[in-house]
Amino acid sequence: MIEISKLNKYYKVGKGKMHALKDIDLTVNDGESLAIQGKSGAGKSTLMHIIGLLDNYDSGSLKIDGQEVKGLSDGKLAKLRNEKIGFVMQDFSLLDHKTVIMNVMLPLFFNHKYSFSKMRKLALEALDRVGIKDQAEKKANQLSGGQRQRVAIARAIISSPQIILADEPTGALDSETSVEIMELLKELNANSGITLIVITHDDSVADYCERKIIIKDGSIIS
Repeated sequence: MIEISKLNKYYKVGKGKMHALKDIDLTVNDGESLAIQGKSGAGKSTLMHIIGLLDNYDSGSLKIDGQEVKGLSDGKLAKLRNEKIGFVMQDFSLLDHKTVIMNVMLPLFFNHKYSFSKMRKLALEALDRVGIKDQAEKKANQLSGGQRQRVAIARAIISSPQIILADEPTGALDSETSVEIMELLKELNANSGITLIVITHDDSVADYCERKIIIKDGSIIS
């Protein structure tokens, strides 16, 4: 469960500061699918970065599975992020000149739990789940946009995370491929119990989620 209470975030702007997030209250239950919507600059990506433990906050509380994350060391934050959260980004964030399977294995290199052969086995299983196991030995830059996003999703799920954060996951895709990717994310949420949080400005993407919230000027308005 993700529990956010009275969370505030400021950014320094010149001699002043911008109030990016204002007293955010939000609870996301295990296995839920949530769309966070808002225009550019509304604060939705800032909120995602904080939930993903990629950015800090100035006041309030963020708890993941009951653990308050404020004050944790960088090492503990990295461990929590690596174990519990998978990321799917608009630009795929792949290493283009590495093979698909190496891209998928990447998160496992940071937890030092598995042998190389075990990591390879888990990567192939993740690629099979997203339907592109046959592309494992290709370079990432040889794939279509939809295939690249499937690689990103495989990489996101390889560590069996509790949460997937998807930031505009269809933003670089055509409409037909967007449907395929959202159907895949919806299936992972339904069948694996993974909590899915999607950041989007697109109503058709948000419709795949059980619940929607809208952020405007740093506040949740609905």
